[in-house]
Amino acid sequence: MLGYTDKAIVTKRSYTHAWIVCMVGALYFFYMFIQITKFNAIGSALTTDFNLGATGLGTLSSAYFWGNVLFLLPAGMLLDRFSTKKLLAIVLLMAIIATLCFSFTTNMHTAFIALFFVGIAGAFGLTLPLRLASRWFPPEKMALTSGVIIACGFTGAMVGQSPLIWLVNQVGWRHAMQMNVGLGLFFFVLMMIVIKDFPKGVTPGMMHEEISGIKFVWHCFRQSVTNAQNWLFGLYTCFINLPVFVFAAFGVSYLHQIRQLSEIQAGLIMVIMFIGSIIGSPITGWVSDKMKLRKVPMIIAGFIGIVIILAIMYLPSLSYLSAAVLFFALGFIMAAQNITYPVVAESSPEKLIGTSIGMASILIMSGGAIFLPFFGWLLDFHHAGQVAGPIVHSASDYMFALWMLPITFFIGTIAVMFGKETHCKRIV
Repeated sequence: MLGYTDKAIVTKRSYTHAWIVCMVGALYFFYMFIQITKFNAIGSALTTDFNLGATGLGTLSSAYFWGNVLFLLPAGMLLDRFSTKKLLAIVLLMAIIATLCFSFTTNMHTAFIALFFVGIAGAFGLTLPLRLASRWFPPEKMALTSGVIIACGFTGAMVGQSPLIWLVNQVGWRHAMQMNVGLGLFFFVLMMIVIKDFPKGVTPGMMHEEISGIKFVWHCFRQSVTNAQNWLFGLYTCFINLPVFVFAAFGVSYLHQIRQLSEIQAGLIMVIMFIGSIIGSPITGWVSDKMKLRKVPMIIAGFIGIVIILAIMYLPSLSYLSAAVLFFALGFIMAAQNITYPVVAESSPEKLIGTSIGMASILIMSGGAIFLPFFGWLLDFHHAGQVAGPIVHSASDYMFALWMLPITFFIGTIAVMFGKETHCKRIV
């Protein structure tokens, strides 16, 4: 899935053109990350319009992740066989149409289906620009380009916080989603003009790619599923990434209702968390490469993350400044999850790297599909029977549910301890 071009071919290219193509392709990941994190901005309005509790909101928001998880492997296989640009056109239009339907519906089931289709499009969010970059850049440039693409995605997550909250407050969630559609259409036109599958003078035959049969696909899948490294490090990233999903859906409510910050301040705190991840992504990768170690920085990050989450939960008062510092630190620490991708690549045969990354991605994204509604259920479970009327969750409700995060952080960190250290080299 992520096969690289011949170095001899790459050195003749215009790197400026390559960067333009790949950065425009990264806008797709940017756009998809807005779709992942938009529930902080529209969650309160959805609970009113669709008469939802925390469990219902968690279930609705999980629709994206179910579509995403189910299509991660098929997305990789399709990208191996068909034009990246044509697939981009199809999935982006699907996301745009589904978001438009979501903005008009008053039916919970229709909303779930629409978000499910957006999730299918999101399955291509990271893999598609990485596939594009692998055709325009040599292997020694892929760490940098991958980091930039991931940072672009986190920038989209920032847009899905305070800026979108402000927009929803100004025009309402339905009109905001229709503007979201307009942004998608703008990106569609730009991508169709700029993006090319291959650099000029390079053909698919020169890329040394071959279309594999069903037996080979099954062999790749079976080998990836039975590779313990994919499970152990994928589980780590799944659990370390949970604060992104949980706070994207419930963070503003928690900081506003329980910690007494304004909605705008709470939204800015979420933006600050993503800034931490944007800054932390290249730094944690650089530290790992410099140390020639993968496990050590991941384990250290896991234990530091537990301390930060407990501080967020148990500090008696949380000012805007202290919240900003803690959530920035949490975002920075969560960036250690990015080390999983080189670990999986170094632990897999060359022909299995794409499938293995898809396998790890399924574990990572299933965190949102499973644990987001579970977090909402924990809130409602602890609240049940305490107060009549509309549900307003208390500090103790959030405290009970938030314990999910340090527990899963601990499990993920222990999982990495059982994995093999690659020392930044291929071990198979």
